[in-house]
Amino acid sequence: MRKLTAREVFLLVAVSALAILGWVYGRGGGIGASGAKAEELKALQYGDPPIVQLAKLELEPVTYDSEDRNLFDYYTPPPPPRPKPTPPPPRKPTTQVQRPPQQTVQRPPTPVVRAEPKAPRPTFRYIGFLGPKDNKIAVLEHGDEILLAGIGETLQSQYKVVDFKYETLVIGYTAEKWADQTTELPMKR
Repeated sequence: MRKLTAREVFLLVAVSALAILGWVYGRGGGIGASGAKAEELKALQYGDPPIVQLAKLELEPVTYDSEDRNLFDYYTPPPPPRPKPTPPPPRKPTTQVQRPPQQTVQRPPTPVVRAEPKAPRPTFRYIGFLGPKDNKIAVLEHGDEILLAGIGETLQSQYKVVDFKYETLVIGYTAEKWADQTTELPMKR
């Protein structure tokens, strides 16, 4: 025989308690009584209910007062009056001071700085990665071609994989003029 679970023990105790309560109240005239108390209730005779003659009751006429308060009207009291603003203090007469005319300072023209040309945007798309988190391999799509590259490897002799972020791939450049620039490619969905 197997051991009962806690749930089965609880249900068994609850059913037993309900059976005992039914037996006690069934015999003693409790909730489902059909014993002595039920017979006592049948024996009581209350008689007929009293008859109320409505015509003999006193009636006071009710008059409608149109000036009285109506419970169904909504009333918003007017806002309290605003206090009058205080007048500003009187001004003292001021003497005007003449300032010397401002001299315009000529500054040398700023040299025109030519911006370096931007690094070219990669033409491939980042699909995802393969491998464990310590040694990921990027999976890229270039037309019908699939490219695979790890961190530090070059792609199309112009780009290199720098880092993996949560949903982006950081691409660097192999050319010296763009060596300090990077581009992040978002993962294709």
